[in-house]
Amino acid sequence: MSDEQGFGVDDLDQLAQRAVDVVLSLIRRGIALAGGVMIIATFCCVGGFLLGLAAFSGGVRSLWVVGGGFFVVVGVGSVVVAIWRLRTVRRGAHALVGEVRELIAGDRRTERVVIETIETSEQAKDDGVVVLSRQFFGLRDTIGDRQEQFRDIAKALRAVTTFPALIALSTVVSFVFAGPGLLFLIALAF
Repeated sequence: MSDEQGFGVDDLDQLAQRAVDVVLSLIRRGIALAGGVMIIATFCCVGGFLLGLAAFSGGVRSLWVVGGGFFVVVGVGSVVVAIWRLRTVRRGAHALVGEVRELIAGDRRTERVVIETIETSEQAKDDGVVVLSRQFFGLRDTIGDRQEQFRDIAKALRAVTTFPALIALSTVVSFVFAGPGLLFLIALAF
């Protein structure tokens, strides 16, 4: 039995499963990368913040508590958000297969975008997580205004496509804290 697009039911199921497998593989790698970034961000941000508390006094210290505290939350919180989004997608993988199958069955153009995304991601499997996540922007645009219909797909694409920005934000904030943290450490030593 085949649908109007020439694909059989089994073919659609296999394509949907392949698409979800690619996403889950990317998510596993993303969680591992985010875990490393989380360790570095926590060390740099919290360490720099605590050293700043020790180095400053008076009104500057109050300013540091507010400003530094905000950036600690941003630096560590962006990684936490990235990991949380990725884990949420991983937990909903079964429902994701059904939605991907429904998406593919409904539109030939969408089917082509899914196939191209899968093939490109499978060929570039040794590329970094950030590079691979860029492959999913076209698929995200394909969903467009049908996000209510395909909630799990939209959630997965949001997690994968926002991952690089969240990790970059955390990395930048961590480096910003590392510099002054080193200066605070030197100032406290003398």
